[in-house]
Amino acid sequence: MHDNLIRLSYVSTLRTVLPAAEIDAMVADAARFNKANTITGLLAIDGQRICQILEGPAEAVGSLYASIEKDERHYGVAKIVHQPIAKTSFEDWGMVRRDMVDIAIYALSS
Repeated sequence: MHDNLIRLSYVSTLRTVLPAAEIDAMVADAARFNKANTITGLLAIDGQRICQILEGPAEAVGSLYASIEKDERHYGVAKIVHQPIAKTSFEDWGMVRRDMVDIAIYALSS
């Protein structure tokens, strides 16, 4: 594994509700990108609300988060967690989509 691993979580609001097919395509694209950059994560979308957890090398996660902040599909991007970690929690998932309740359970158990 890598040194200098971090977990970064954020919330935001979509400008419009996205169709399921567009969300699926977005998650698939993110999974490919993240795997190529040693990033793992979890994404939840509930209506227009987004919560995402990203884990991986600090530089890669930081760069990805900077691009997320500029993504015009959503607004109000707010970082809620940014901390060092010893290892990632999401095995080798590049990105998976889960329900908001799953993210809440994960956060409460971490």
